[in-house]
Amino acid sequence: MDNYISISKRYLMKMFGEITFDLFVLPSGRKQLKEPVLLVRRNTMLTNLKETVAASGFENFYIKKSDLQNLYHHIENCIGMVIDDPLIPLREKSQIIYSCAANVMKEVFADPRSGESLSRVQKVTRNIIRFALADRSTIPSLLQLSSHDYYTFTHCLNVAVFSIGLWNTINPTDKPETLQDFALGCILHDIGKSRIDDAILNKPGRLTAEEFATIKKHPIFGYELMADSVSETTLDIILHHHEKHDGKGYPEGLRGDRISDTAKIATIADVYDALTTNRSYAEARAPFNAFLTMKEEMVGHFEQEKFISFIQLLGGKRG
Repeated sequence: MDNYISISKRYLMKMFGEITFDLFVLPSGRKQLKEPVLLVRRNTMLTNLKETVAASGFENFYIKKSDLQNLYHHIENCIGMVIDDPLIPLREKSQIIYSCAANVMKEVFADPRSGESLSRVQKVTRNIIRFALADRSTIPSLLQLSSHDYYTFTHCLNVAVFSIGLWNTINPTDKPETLQDFALGCILHDIGKSRIDDAILNKPGRLTAEEFATIKKHPIFGYELMADSVSETTLDIILHHHEKHDGKGYPEGLRGDRISDTAKIATIADVYDALTTNRSYAEARAPFNAFLTMKEEMVGHFEQEKFISFIQLLGGKRG
């Protein structure tokens, strides 16, 4: 069973089109089997699949782990229906939304100029916003799923979720559509790192001055990659998420009000997520210690009013 993962009947019944994975079951009374039994072969139309699934009497099904990416592609197309289904528990919704989004981000980092990948990122961002604003419990539910290990693509996803939560805390009356460009900037904020060698990004020890200078180019790289594809709001976050309130950030050394509110929010979320995940050169800090580090060791980095709102957000308070 190590080569398989389970998939709920609920998801199968919401998909449409043609499946690109084999579907397996584990018949009752045959749990001694080392592997599930094939029920439906890949390339079957989902209309026929649904009939077979409904008639099978099974509630849980299996696919091979090697087909996981194909499954996520299918679920992306019906994720709105998953969000709206009151019968699917919050944690299950969070799991599928987070996993699909992480898969999309992994692919966009592999090919950041792909129009198809960018379109998928935009779609998944819209759905994260819908889900995140539906109920106060959705943001914590999504963040509970975040990896304790740092990967650039999941870090970008975490920053988007934190930032959407903070934006909604500060601007609770804004309509969801006004969040789209902002959230897209957050989820793509580190896209420029796709142009930096992994040996530098994942180096376990201290970076040399030359290596750090290369890392500091990623906002400009990201801006260049996305310049013809996204809005000015999105580009602003990509370019300015390392600016600091005291003017000591990069790449432009902007100070105070010259930094947009959207970039200020992304900066706070970016630093917090980086501090609370395991990285190649540092272990994850506990949330309280991360806040303490941000307050005492990063004086001047953040606009204090927004930083306080962020603490209140993660503490379960509003305003």
